[in-house]
Amino acid sequence: MKKVIASSVLATSVLLPINLLTSDTLHTSAATNSAITSAQLSGKAMITANNVNIRKGATTSYSSVGKVQNGQLVTIIDRFTNASGELWYKVNFDSTTGWVISNYVKEVSNAVGGNSTINGNSYVGSTQKIGKSATNMRSGATTSYKLIETIPAGTSLKILSSFTNTQNEVWFNVEYKGKKGWVLSELFLLNATNGDTATSMKVVKQSTVHKGATTSYAAVATVKAGTTLTVHQEFTNAAKEKWMQVTYATGKKGWIQATAFEQATVDSKTVVKASTVHSGATKSYKVVATIKVGTKLTIHQEFTNAAKEKWYQVTYATGKKGWISGEAFDSVSTSPETPPTETPDIGQAIEQNTNLVVSVSVANMRSGPGTSYDVVTQSRLNDSFISTHYALDANNEKWYKVGTTSGEAWLHQSVVTVGGDVTPGNGETGTIQRYNALVYADSKFNSAVLQGLPRNTTFTVLNKVTGTDGMKWLNIKAGSVVGWVPDFEVSESIPTKYATKASTVYSSASATSKKIESISASSPLRVLRSLNSWLNVETQSGKRGWIQSSLVGDASPISLINGRTEVRNGQNYLVWTKPTKFNITYTMPSANVLKVNGNLSNISEIASGLTGVKSMKVEKVSGGTSVLTVTFDPNYTYTIRDYDKELTIKVVPKGLAGKKIIIDAGHGAKDPGAVGSKGTKEKDVNLGTAKFLKAELEAAGAIVTLTRSTDVFLELKDRTDIANASDYDAFISIHADSFSSTSKGTTTYYNSSVSFNGPKSFTLAKSVQANLVKAVGTYNRGVKQQTFYVNRMNEIPSVLVELAFISNPSEEALLASDAFRKKAAVGIRKGMEEFFKQ
Repeated sequence: MKKVIASSVLATSVLLPINLLTSDTLHTSAATNSAITSAQLSGKAMITANNVNIRKGATTSYSSVGKVQNGQLVTIIDRFTNASGELWYKVNFDSTTGWVISNYVKEVSNAVGGNSTINGNSYVGSTQKIGKSATNMRSGATTSYKLIETIPAGTSLKILSSFTNTQNEVWFNVEYKGKKGWVLSELFLLNATNGDTATSMKVVKQSTVHKGATTSYAAVATVKAGTTLTVHQEFTNAAKEKWMQVTYATGKKGWIQATAFEQATVDSKTVVKASTVHSGATKSYKVVATIKVGTKLTIHQEFTNAAKEKWYQVTYATGKKGWISGEAFDSVSTSPETPPTETPDIGQAIEQNTNLVVSVSVANMRSGPGTSYDVVTQSRLNDSFISTHYALDANNEKWYKVGTTSGEAWLHQSVVTVGGDVTPGNGETGTIQRYNALVYADSKFNSAVLQGLPRNTTFTVLNKVTGTDGMKWLNIKAGSVVGWVPDFEVSESIPTKYATKASTVYSSASATSKKIESISASSPLRVLRSLNSWLNVETQSGKRGWIQSSLVGDASPISLINGRTEVRNGQNYLVWTKPTKFNITYTMPSANVLKVNGNLSNISEIASGLTGVKSMKVEKVSGGTSVLTVTFDPNYTYTIRDYDKELTIKVVPKGLAGKKIIIDAGHGAKDPGAVGSKGTKEKDVNLGTAKFLKAELEAAGAIVTLTRSTDVFLELKDRTDIANASDYDAFISIHADSFSSTSKGTTTYYNSSVSFNGPKSFTLAKSVQANLVKAVGTYNRGVKQQTFYVNRMNEIPSVLVELAFISNPSEEALLASDAFRKKAAVGIRKGMEEFFKQ
């Protein structure tokens, strides 16, 4: 048993609680770390949060030299990736220079003075008029900048330059009363030349307007099919979805998906005279293409502008849409050409299945297709019907024939919204894929629920329809049950998202409704549909309910995402990003095989190959967690690191050559360590052996760093900080043991109860102990686990070696000799050589 007071390593680990010994990783300064070469940049960037610190160096341990606000422009002059894998930018602003973490920086390609456009129009150089209200001019291109002047309504200003900020707002740089500043473009009455820059478009299916350009933003309005909206600009989000900024109410703007304006079916028309395609529905808009006679164009929608001119939205090139005057198609029928059809007689019933939803508070339903027929019953808002026939009245307006409990009746086109056509199932069969599918009386969610069907129930499809909200419905027959189910009940693949923190699933889209289930962070959720700011989900246990969309993310917080290969400091790495901080574990089931786990919901696979990696495989195991198995080529090994924000696996050839090793000579200066009866000090034994070991390892091609090379004192934290801030492969701490005069032998310690790299440390300890004992001929006390600080707080494979007992006079004499220290260095070198060959 070792004397507790004899060695400061043991004393610290025993006398202090573990939580008092932990510390943050030391971050290395960009200015002082010569191992990494900074890449010079030039360009502008925008800050994306408020009160962001600009620091003296590239870690949060450096003091702040100033703060920047959301939307502020800065100049990038350098960048640096620190030892924790964090990317930092060196920036300049307002005569201040410092470092800012990349999390709060967005590099921009359209720097100030660039030419941002709105709906395809650039206004730089034009004179535009402030709208109906006085407008603020600010020092920067967001509302967080200070107010410079208030500009009266109706003031005409020349646009000097334009800029799109991180909120996708276009701002104009103007001069007013001799001062230059920024004004939000929406506050101008914009004219391209002589026409309004905004386009009016008609909604073809009921849709929601959101605060931003994704459905994760709060819904601010619902617009019905047939509503005409003023469109200001387009934006394609990170999910490649096209969104439109619209005015949905007086003075109120929001974002709506472009699909709200797209017809389910499109026509094709042939151009009969050379024409131009414009970015909007007047000739004052920018010309984007010229079309030759005979060209067939796909038509998406028709629009009559304020001048009573008919325009068509067309696809004029792959993925590109614009507007063309109806004059381009005059006297030409829709293509492909079809024989002319006779106009049906007034009142003649034409067979056509159509899905209808009542769009007024109360709708009269008549005995025939016209107002002259008697009212036989009434329907109310959101009642739905399937019409089997339609007929035209004397005004050429449609009436739809439907079935009711009172018999057949007719609805006028003005009181209904038309959904997709009903198509027969043609004997198609399917299987329920969800745990408890709900069968509805009609093809809408507010109709009565007839019954629940368990997973794997088979059914026959009677009819199909697309509802006015875009949801696809199936009319099915399962045994004796006949009704409607939304297609997510039968789809084999629907979106899976993850709870970002511990949350509650409710029975309806309200936090005051009944609680269905409590779920933990990273719980997978199958998303059925959305409603405003709520998602209808099915949990892993098969329960169904509602959760706020703000509590759900695309990636599990306990997952490894963005798997990729990288070259860092000339060495090959497998790298995964961690969305949040959590602990990872690993095992080494056999030679050249690594298994990474730790209750991970998901691990992204890396498709590209890397020299030294034979195969990589991600598997789901019991409980739904993911495990990564990496098999290395026989001539390669690895060093694995678990950082707060990423997991890295460095893949390197086997052997000592090129390996990076830290040697820690225990104690030093004011701390002599244990002292033998002949006056031999442990600190001298440790340093002497460390220097011999450094020479041995470097002769074998290793790269070596000593925590101390002279008689200086280092705190335990200082020693592990050196290791944790590095990209090194192993750490070995040299010590001499002390207990009694009869105690003898050599011991190697490691830690796996706290240290992430416990498995590798154990392997290293076994190799070092066996070869060290063989080299020096001491009694083998074995490999032992302990909670020494330099092991448990070390993030790389680490061991602590007790060479022999300095309290034993015979072993003290050995420790005092260079011959013994050189033998010890040879033994440890052979042990590390063996470790890096495994």
